[in-house]
Amino acid sequence: MPRLNHRRAAIEETVRRHRKGDIVTLIPRTKPGEYSVELPAEFSVAELADYLSVYCANPLFRSARFEELEIDDDPYRRPVRPEDLSFLRYDRPFGRPDASQLSALIGHRMLLNIHDTAKPMFAEKMTPERWEEYRLFYGERNRVLGELVRPLLERHVFGFVHDTVAEQTADAPEPGTASLRGLLADLADRRSHAAEEVLDLVAGAGAVAEAAKMTAVQLLAGTINAPLRISPLMLTAATDGAGGAHAALTATHREPHRVDAVLGAVLDACGFGAQPHRYYQYYLPSTLAAMNYLNATARDHGRVFEFLGAMCVRTLDSLALIGGHGARLAELAASAASAGPADTAQTEAALAPAAPEAETAAAIEEITRTVLEPLAHRFGAPALAAFDRGAREYALLLDVHHDDLTVQLRFIDSSEAYRAKAERLQAAIDEHRIPVALDTFVESWEECSTTHVHDDDRLLVIESGEMEFWNCFSGTHKFRPGDKIFIPKHRLHGSVVLSGECVYHQPVIDADLDRRYG
Repeated sequence: MPRLNHRRAAIEETVRRHRKGDIVTLIPRTKPGEYSVELPAEFSVAELADYLSVYCANPLFRSARFEELEIDDDPYRRPVRPEDLSFLRYDRPFGRPDASQLSALIGHRMLLNIHDTAKPMFAEKMTPERWEEYRLFYGERNRVLGELVRPLLERHVFGFVHDTVAEQTADAPEPGTASLRGLLADLADRRSHAAEEVLDLVAGAGAVAEAAKMTAVQLLAGTINAPLRISPLMLTAATDGAGGAHAALTATHREPHRVDAVLGAVLDACGFGAQPHRYYQYYLPSTLAAMNYLNATARDHGRVFEFLGAMCVRTLDSLALIGGHGARLAELAASAASAGPADTAQTEAALAPAAPEAETAAAIEEITRTVLEPLAHRFGAPALAAFDRGAREYALLLDVHHDDLTVQLRFIDSSEAYRAKAERLQAAIDEHRIPVALDTFVESWEECSTTHVHDDDRLLVIESGEMEFWNCFSGTHKFRPGDKIFIPKHRLHGSVVLSGECVYHQPVIDADLDRRYG
């Protein structure tokens, strides 16, 4: 306790000095995993962990209550689940297989909150309570602490992305306009196949409504964060000093496109409103990662060309998933809800048959003419190399997101199979007296578990009481004494206690136990 009190006193001094202008930012040390404040003090990663805890002590980031499964008209309330920081480490990057682990989920939640302090957001009703939250969110203390921890978080969550692309391109020739055009064509083809797989999963799901809405939540999150496509405005703003890429990212005056109308039809069919981050608890780690990559490159003037590369890939991804399959997604969501989309000329036009291949080819032509050729003419090889890096890094994050989303959709649709799997595993543990690591929880009525993931496979076994469990938006499962379910690692889920008290256990299932009895 004395050490923590000492560190918190030092943190307060750092915040005070930052306000005076004595401390500006964090810079990497030569030793991997450590960072220092530029002037005058130095901090180890262990010390920065204290800063993470103090940053998350903001009341806006506390864990969710039961009534906050949806955050109604409050863009400042962001349940991070800060209690998990006591055992999480951020001192080194993880590999791609762990891109949806708990530290990634919570790290990206913190990063989104940090980035969003640079974007104006308001509740529809700015009550006195909202004004107080507005002050807590945009206040200097929250912003200063966020900037102190941001480099540590970004190295942790994006390290594997930078390393993977650096290895891919280590011996590649210097990119030119033609090779970048070919890269975009290849990435567009990859996004098209990924979009088809997602829609096939949604269409074939037993829980179609839940699968459609969970997919739509991820689309909505990304749209709140950044435009669906690149525009000439972005290139001008990013390269001519008109506020930089960040100004382009938050620009509201954009030429309408068919994909905007299609996405609108999808959101209408799901019954989603436009409140910023109402469904924050249901963002997958990989959804947040794609959002934060655009945020990070948009705010850093030294990465403006990476931002443009990423936005071009986002354009092609939007055409593939929303432009190519959004109408089908809207139909699935509407039919599952026993209600068709609104009968308007705009919706009819949005849902009209599209020619995605022709649209994609036209988009690549436009990107070549309005982005690649101007960059090559004005900035030359360094800009094209950075564009290439941004496109590849963002494409890698989209591949990670595809894996994350499709596995989550299968988890959503496998409840009965995972209940049966849990019965087999628990029976084997009991019969053969197999020792397993075990966590036991005793929770009271309406105690809520903010959505989270585990970094190992687990069972959920109810000993007494009742619980409501969810692994997607709008889909819930009631558990009573004796009920069990298998929860795969890195799968988003949450719960709330429905009885006066609930006692439940979480046996950890290792690979050997799963292989033999699962």
